[in-house]
Amino acid sequence: MLMRGYLLIACGMLVACTYLLGQTPSSDADPAAAAKASASESEAEHGIYVSGFEIPNGGRNVKDLGFYPTRVLGRVRQEWYRRIAELQNSIARKRARTIIEFKINKDGSLGEVTTIESAGEVPLDAAASEAISSSAPFAHLPQDYHEEAVLLRMHFGYDQPASTEAPFCDGPDWGAHPAPYTVHHVGNGITAPKATFAPDPEYAEKARRDKYMSTVLIAGTVDPRGAFTDLCVAQAAGEELDEKAIEAVMTWKFDPATLQGEPVAVRIHVETSFRLY
Repeated sequence: MLMRGYLLIACGMLVACTYLLGQTPSSDADPAAAAKASASESEAEHGIYVSGFEIPNGGRNVKDLGFYPTRVLGRVRQEWYRRIAELQNSIARKRARTIIEFKINKDGSLGEVTTIESAGEVPLDAAASEAISSSAPFAHLPQDYHEEAVLLRMHFGYDQPASTEAPFCDGPDWGAHPAPYTVHHVGNGITAPKATFAPDPEYAEKARRDKYMSTVLIAGTVDPRGAFTDLCVAQAAGEELDEKAIEAVMTWKFDPATLQGEPVAVRIHVETSFRLY
């Protein structure tokens, strides 16, 4: 079954993925913090970093994996983004792709790791493989998934072309532009906005053909009227999924955040997940 998209912050609970505009997240595990580390230079000028995965041997019960591969991707991304920041200080930027296949055993331990496609630069391949090895061990495979292991094929795209339809978050305000209202963050008396209309994104045909899955993290402002505006991509998937994610979330509507009963604007992050089962 095709899962078009998944709202990480379901049931209107936006607090977990909400950050103050310009705020420095405090946790290394914060996905937005990891994304920001990958944007230490202008992504619009140099291109963006994209990542996603395939499941070559999902087995007959692949649907029982649920969001397990997506969580693995998130964990590996954090490690990869840290290494990207280091690479930018040591080597010239280059458009390239590394694809690595690796096995996760039932107990979450890392099995065989194989480079399927090289970026042509040892540091780029090493950043990808080290991101995987340093993320292990992973969580145990889901109890309902009856295979002894799962094989994932993860894509790491360096300096891929930027898209005008899905601009990458960049600049001192990380994608936000001046607005005729003050942008707040949830907390200290400011209630979270609640999604009232949040249709799933469509799956990109290119990604479908390539059996490619990923997640897209989007930053945006819920304005005092409940519109979701000033959108940009904080973590990119590639394969035209970023454009599909932006296309969908720009139609979302919210009950706006409030302060002392009055609607206010807040800057938030939402995640859409694309999977083919």
